[in-house]
Amino acid sequence: MFHKIDPERQDALTVSVARFERQLQWLQARRYQSITLEQLIAAVDRQKPLPARSVLITFDDAYVNNLTHALPVLQSFRMNAVVFVPTAFVGQCNQWDGCTEPLMTPDQLRQLLPTFELALHSHQHMNYKHLNASEIKTDLLQNTAAFDALNLPYVRAFAYPYGGRPKDATIKQAMKTALSESGIRLAFRIGNRLNPFPVSNRFELQRLDIRGTDSMAQFARKVRFGKIL
Repeated sequence: MFHKIDPERQDALTVSVARFERQLQWLQARRYQSITLEQLIAAVDRQKPLPARSVLITFDDAYVNNLTHALPVLQSFRMNAVVFVPTAFVGQCNQWDGCTEPLMTPDQLRQLLPTFELALHSHQHMNYKHLNASEIKTDLLQNTAAFDALNLPYVRAFAYPYGGRPKDATIKQAMKTALSESGIRLAFRIGNRLNPFPVSNRFELQRLDIRGTDSMAQFARKVRFGKIL
């Protein structure tokens, strides 16, 4: 799970271009292969494992720097990725974080294809941990409707903003029902653990939080082992 790629800057949400190149080079040298969301959905549907060392490279929020800096690096390594898009803010900025970064327009999102797949990251970028069942259902409907209205191709997979899901069991079950009714095939939290097959819950897939402050040794440890308690 990545967010921003920058020519030089590195922080919790930003990986430098040079570090991103090194990370992809590390994956390639060890015969990891990037997969698509469509491949992952097919594997989960069949409950059959993917090839060894399969990785899904994801980006949250649809920052313009994903187009200007991440795309060329991915293309140079012939790797795929997915960007999860909060549709209320397409062509605007990250209002949930002080409007510090521009987000891609519909035309810019189209320029990512086919290296990137587009997928769902809620409409309003609200933490589902704090919403009720009705609010979640409404946001999901707005998320898919916005993609349709923008005439953007997308995969019906979802990444929870902030990784948040309701703690209340009744609301959580209502959320899963809403995901299913929206045609969403997979949903991703954070979790920082590797995903075994068969997948026990297609709405609780885990991702590894890759930070710009990670050393290469920390990156390698995360990819190999996930979260170490």
